[in-house]
Amino acid sequence: NMQEMWTLLNIVDSDGFDDLDEFLEKYGDIKSKDRVDELHESIRPYILRRLKEDVEKSVPPKEETLIEVELTLLQKQYYRALYEKNVQFLHRNQKKALDGPSINNLAIQLRKCCNHPFLLNGVEEEVRAAEKVADEKKAEADFLVRASGKLVLLDKLLPKLKEDGHRVLIFSQFKIMLDILEDYLELRGMKHERIDGSITGKKRQMAIDRFQAKETKKYTSVFQ
Repeated sequence: NMQEMWTLLNIVDSDGFDDLDEFLEKYGDIKSKDRVDELHESIRPYILRRLKEDVEKSVPPKEETLIEVELTLLQKQYYRALYEKNVQFLHRNQKKALDGPSINNLAIQLRKCCNHPFLLNGVEEEVRAAEKVADEKKAEADFLVRASGKLVLLDKLLPKLKEDGHRVLIFSQFKIMLDILEDYLELRGMKHERIDGSITGKKRQMAIDRFQAKETKKYTSVFQ
């Protein structure tokens, strides 16, 4: 908070920051961009900020490619139903409302749907019952892939990246999305390491070392 910031600034420059009340009156309740810029300018001489590429010259320049992925038909149906709070559609085959997708915290539910519709309560069971998926790895993997636009893209990218000798990092903010990704990678027979909040200490470092080893065959790593 601002009082703690003033304490640090007072230590490094007691003459320039000698009055806590004055500092808090000026910056204690910042509501405008101009005031934020003013604060940044006042503390700039006391902060050393360097980017990794400024320090480690061996790091190649980063290339960023943004790919817009279309939602699948299933995702579009549930996205629209969530957005319109169409409870009749969302809970049409459920005995209890809790067994179907929730409309509480709608923004999070919409984000789940955009990642994979099976992140929504009851959707996987409903789709699985309707499609009668065969009990084999390829059929199960295809079942996961065709439900999500992101997985459709990933399913095309990973074989190509593997063929070209790349190692891949996949990030997701949803731990439950990592569960789906892990199932998908195992069904496709792709070697991987998973590192999330439940993997700590020595096990985490061992997973990173295995992924980075030159002779490793694990070319895909899933991170959160």
